[in-house]
Amino acid sequence: MKRFIISFVALTISFNLSAQTSISLDQVAEEVKQSNFTVLENAQRVYQAKETVNLNKRNLLPRLNLWNILKTPFSWKGALDVVQDIAPFLVPSNWFKVGQSREFYYAYQEQYRALWANQVMTAKLLYINTLRDIDFLNALKEQSLKLDELVGISETRQVFGSVEPRTTRFLKIKKLEIQEDIRALENLVFEEKKALAYLLGVDQEQDLSLERISLPEVEKLEPLQFDTFVFRALDSAPELTQYKYLKEALKYTSREVTFSFLGASSNSQGMFNNIPVQDGLGFGAASSIRISNSESHILDINKESTEEVLKKSLYNLVNNFNSYLNNIENQTSRRRLAGENYQTLRSHLALGMDIDPLEMLKSVENEFDASISLVNYKYEVVTTMERLKRMIFNGDYNKKESKLDSLLTGGLQ
Repeated sequence: MKRFIISFVALTISFNLSAQTSISLDQVAEEVKQSNFTVLENAQRVYQAKETVNLNKRNLLPRLNLWNILKTPFSWKGALDVVQDIAPFLVPSNWFKVGQSREFYYAYQEQYRALWANQVMTAKLLYINTLRDIDFLNALKEQSLKLDELVGISETRQVFGSVEPRTTRFLKIKKLEIQEDIRALENLVFEEKKALAYLLGVDQEQDLSLERISLPEVEKLEPLQFDTFVFRALDSAPELTQYKYLKEALKYTSREVTFSFLGASSNSQGMFNNIPVQDGLGFGAASSIRISNSESHILDINKESTEEVLKKSLYNLVNNFNSYLNNIENQTSRRRLAGENYQTLRSHLALGMDIDPLEMLKSVENEFDASISLVNYKYEVVTTMERLKRMIFNGDYNKKESKLDSLLTGGLQ
């Protein structure tokens, strides 16, 4: 029986140990690449886009339709019907469809790259923000201990009549409020860890442990310039690169309209299904070409709009980063002065001097506010730098997507 109990305890300890997963910020990008559900779904879409290319190529192989072979071609149109069924590779429209599918495949790759980068950034920012909230929680617990000490002093003085009961009651109410804040913040951290686990593809049964990061010495950082990053941000943006491939895909549709008298392709036109393609000697080709040109202008407008959105985001990032740098000295001084004021009052209190507990409470609150404000500034600098890396595709965002590579093994065959 004793051996059974020992084995059971060992098994329980083993289970508890295995139920905790430790992860660092450096591991987040790789975990998202391999396990994130949204990215995996989009990688499958990219894979499907590649398979569409292969399907269209297979449709170009000669195939035999006996019913159409036996059909007497009384007109050139009937003859071309036979040609299209026997040897569809002779019809230009199907060649255009293969090229269009290839361009859509490349556009899907860029869209995947943008989605993957956004998911990596989301996971890393959630990781960083969770660490920030853990620091806030620890600071709140320190404030609770200081308030416990203050309540004890107030109760002692109340016995000797130097403090009114209402002051003690007020301090106890503040203590209960802080305990409620601690409970709420603990729940928030719990929810953030579970959200991060979901984003990383970690089982919800696992207890996620986050390794600490080194916060920067903000006062030693240099201000940023917009011109330093704008070219790389626009050049690296998959949100812009995708339009190049969509424009190329649209060209295939335009050529298909031009050569529609040889027979229209039966394959899907992807996002350009709204462009009517005439079959045979239709007289609407000119209108179809004008619609195709209009689609081209729409793509140009969308690209220009996307470029302006990217530049606006970059301007905001640079401005926010520089504002943090400009104000960090004020935050540091505020933290130092609040700490000195609290220590001075505490020393006077320890020496038996008559210090109003409410004044002491105010100093505790000021020190707490200044402390979390300074910590928050440093975390904001970290998150701003992370967003900037995402915009210029630097660091983790410049890595090759192994999940996509494994799905596309063999390339375009």
